[in-house]
Amino acid sequence: MNQKITFSTILVALTLFFVCFSNAAPIELSPRVVGQLVYADFIKLSGRVTVYEYKTGTVRFWGQFNTGITNPNGKYELVVSGPPASTIPPQVIPQSLIKPPGTAAFQWDYNKGIEAFAGKTLSVRFTSVSNVVTILETIAFVQIG
Repeated sequence: MNQKITFSTILVALTLFFVCFSNAAPIELSPRVVGQLVYADFIKLSGRVTVYEYKTGTVRFWGQFNTGITNPNGKYELVVSGPPASTIPPQVIPQSLIKPPGTAAFQWDYNKGIEAFAGKTLSVRFTSVSNVVTILETIAFVQIG
């Protein structure tokens, strides 16, 4: 009788050990999708914009500028361009995120793959209250992975 209890105890302990301390669990406990990434480092605006494909066909676009955003009035837009023609519409940085001399962090999700950004350029465009448009800086996206 004692031998059966000891054998059962050892069997249960070994099973728990292998399930808890190895990747042999029947379900994946923390699935990770490794996506591709592109970024644009701005010099005059001293900031970075990063685009990361966090699931198939969906990217997260985020960034921040630390200098060069001097006018709290008007409209600041991020414009993706380059051959072939971009399918990404210009994105307006909300007025609440404009904090001269820069911006607070911003982010948007797009139902596009990373290929919509790779090989393209990103421009920061300012439209004043009197509708004068100025391109502040244009940088090419750099791809990693």
